Amino acid sequence: MVAAAYTESQVQRNRKGQPRSTLVVCATHAEIERVSEAIRAIRRRDGRLGESRQVGKHVSLGWTSAQKCDLRNYRTGQVIGFHRAVKGIAKHERLEVIRTNEKGVVACNGSGEERTITRKQIHAFDVFERRQIEVACGDRLLLTANRRGQGLRVTNGEIVDVHCVDVHGQIHLEDGRTLPPDYRYFTHGYAVTAHRSQGKSVDAVVISADGMRKELFYVSASRGRESVTVVTSDKEALRDSVGRSTTRQSATELVRKCAARMERGIHRGLAAARDLARRACMNHPYPVWQIVPRQPGKERKHEHGISR
Repeated sequence: MVAAAYTESQVQRNRKGQPRSTLVVCATHAEIERVSEAIRAIRRRDGRLGESRQVGKHVSLGWTSAQKCDLRNYRTGQVIGFHRAVKGIAKHERLEVIRTNEKGVVACNGSGEERTITRKQIHAFDVFERRQIEVACGDRLLLTANRRGQGLRVTNGEIVDVHCVDVHGQIHLEDGRTLPPDYRYFTHGYAVTAHRSQGKSVDAVVISADGMRKELFYVSASRGRESVTVVTSDKEALRDSVGRSTTRQSATELVRKCAARMERGIHRGLAAARDLARRACMNHPYPVWQIVPRQPGKERKHEHGISR
């Protein structure tokens, strides 16, 4: 259903008479893969995708600093990409993990030279794993890393169209740019998460809304300039999920809320006590002052702290 809605929107025109720019927003990465494959199958059937090739890409493992410090996490064949230059390693250089030792991670660069990466350098690199992706002429890609210099300027989150893929696996884009062999940070760009969609504006947005919460649904729905299409398998479940918030409460907010509830409870208790006392007075045959006579105050025999 999502792929069909995307395809139908693509063949329409926007208010300026140009082909509509359409974006699909999904709740999870697994759903993005399923939707992307379905869209590519429809485009291939309609003849909008040309010859395809298998191209290697790098997928970030998203490790924290603690995970990068733990040498047990590294496996042979993983790729270490540097986003900042360090001693003996240039910015944007990629190295392949060979082994680990007591000093750190031993990796090999493109020239076959070995480098030892220590814990002091964990803030200068990210760890990736290699995967294969099919890229065809006419495909749409989402770039997932910044790159400046060397005749190429790309931005993380940029969506581009593929002109062709040559025999060497280099990807040539419709706007004339060519992705170099050492830039392998991309994926299919037909669907994105709600977080990734922030800052983007398109003519039409298609939302695969199952399991999406209130804040993410609002972000997704506000991306479309002209139309928003919501696809769901269960309307009642969607109504329930978009009514829930993903915002976490801080300890201060939780204490403030509990204190407010306690204060309201005290006020209700006092009001009930006053009402009960008033009813008791109204129903009793004698005034209250006759039933409970005033007790005279006791005279103090000693006064402390005063010298006579």
